[in-house]
Amino acid sequence: MPCRFAESSRTLFGMETSAIAGTPARAGERSEERPGSAPGASAAAKPINKRLLYAAVFLAGFALRFGFVLWRHTYLRAPGSYLPFGAEICSIAKSIVEGRGYSSPFFASNSGPTSWIAPVYPLLCAGVFRLFGVYSVASAVVLLFLQCLMAGATGIAIYALGARTVGVRVGLWAAWIWAVSPIFYRWPVSWIWDFTASALLLAVVMVTAIDVAEKGTLGLWLRMGAIWALMALTNPALLSVMPFTFAYAAYVNHKAGVKWIRPFVYSGVLFAALASPWLIRNYVVFHQPVFFRSNYWFEFHLGNYHFSNGIGYSGKHPNNNPRVLAQYVQMGEQPFIEHYKKDALNFVRQDPDEFLNLTLHRTWWFWDGTTLNYYGKPEWWVPWKFWPLSLVGWLGFLFVLTRRPHGWMLYSAALLIYPVPYYLAYASVKYRHAIEPELLLLGVYFVFVLWGEVTGRFALRRTAQ
Repeated sequence: MPCRFAESSRTLFGMETSAIAGTPARAGERSEERPGSAPGASAAAKPINKRLLYAAVFLAGFALRFGFVLWRHTYLRAPGSYLPFGAEICSIAKSIVEGRGYSSPFFASNSGPTSWIAPVYPLLCAGVFRLFGVYSVASAVVLLFLQCLMAGATGIAIYALGARTVGVRVGLWAAWIWAVSPIFYRWPVSWIWDFTASALLLAVVMVTAIDVAEKGTLGLWLRMGAIWALMALTNPALLSVMPFTFAYAAYVNHKAGVKWIRPFVYSGVLFAALASPWLIRNYVVFHQPVFFRSNYWFEFHLGNYHFSNGIGYSGKHPNNNPRVLAQYVQMGEQPFIEHYKKDALNFVRQDPDEFLNLTLHRTWWFWDGTTLNYYGKPEWWVPWKFWPLSLVGWLGFLFVLTRRPHGWMLYSAALLIYPVPYYLAYASVKYRHAIEPELLLLGVYFVFVLWGEVTGRFALRRTAQ
């Protein structure tokens, strides 16, 4: 019999605890394996103390990361570096605290209003700056502390996603690997940016999408719309996955005979209602429609020009080039971005073969860590420490495509759709972090499937003998 806690109606990050625990969410199901789950990946016969599990995974993930922050003093700025403060995010936060509004995304400038970065993280940093000081050590400690909390919570979301899709044991192993492995510490402990929040939010919304697909309640549909609004205002790059979460939930509801059209519409309306104030603000300020974040075409330009190395030359960026910064200030943000958009698209039209060559290289580099070789200072990683997760994740994804467990379409969107804008602009190792929880689950899934096949063959041989 499932443990009392698994039967309770409590929720965690808006997720039903019974489903997080691996108890099937559909009525009448017990603890048998889900279709496509790895051999031996079903819920264990002996119930797990879920409260203890969640607390242990969360505390281990948080404590090890924040302990690393205190041990290595990553909250201190190195000479000549702005890190751990993310440049544009924290510059906007500084402007807000100083009473200049949402403006000036680059250091040493008072350049006027901006939509360079979506608002959630700059507003979070502005709140911390107001309480603990602008660019102060205390602010750095608090912000890294918050990011470590997010990273710890991501371990729970990984377990939740694994339990719903590729098996409880896969989710359990993946959650603990995420919690204790230093390979996943890089961004939460050293760079104040939305990388950590993106990884947490994407895992949570995938869990929610599966809940919506299996239960189809109005409350869950609305929850998914609200989470996506938060994600759009945190990291709009994640929006490429959004249509697939809605399509998956609607398709499963339709097949099950669950009414889904009205909840689908309500969810979309809630998303629009929560996200539209930012879009309205941008239209009022810039007198033209501006998406959640305006900087993509400039970033596209950084990776696409004649004789580009394809990795995004920082020497062309306003933070590093006074001439380009002066041009930005003189032209204003939207004309500046439009100028470089036209320049980059002219390159694509005039040199399509060079653009295709750069894009194919970036597609490979996104996964193998080649861009680490171009960093001008010692990095945490070298490529051989970076690409193994990509390798096992993609191998696991091949099994997901053939076995099709619950949520396989969501994994497909994360691996196939999310990276495309980076293939086209420039690849950087930091952009993979948003989908590393899914990569980790797929990698563990691959190991479980492979182990099940090997042990199964040995069992057959012993039986034949």
